[in-house]
Amino acid sequence: MKQYLIRLNRVAGELNARLLAMAIGLPMLDFTVLAAKCLPHLPATPMAADAQASGHAVVQPVPSNTTAPRS
Repeated sequence: MKQYLIRLNRVAGELNARLLAMAIGLPMLDFTVLAAKCLPHLPATPMAADAQASGHAVVQPVPSNTTAPRS
C-alpha cells in the first residue's frame, strides 16, 4: 500500500508541473489571439495581390549578371 501512495505522489508531482505549464500557456495563447485581432491587417504585397487576382503566383525573371563586363 505504501508503494502505491509513493507512486501516486510522484504522479501528482508531475501532473502539477504540467498543469502549471498549461495555466501559463493558455492565457499567453489567448493574449496572442486577442492582440492579433486588435491590430490592423498588414497591406498585401504586390506578389500576394497578383497571386490572388490570377489564381496563381506570378514569377518575375531574375536578370543574370553573366554578360556584364568585369572590372
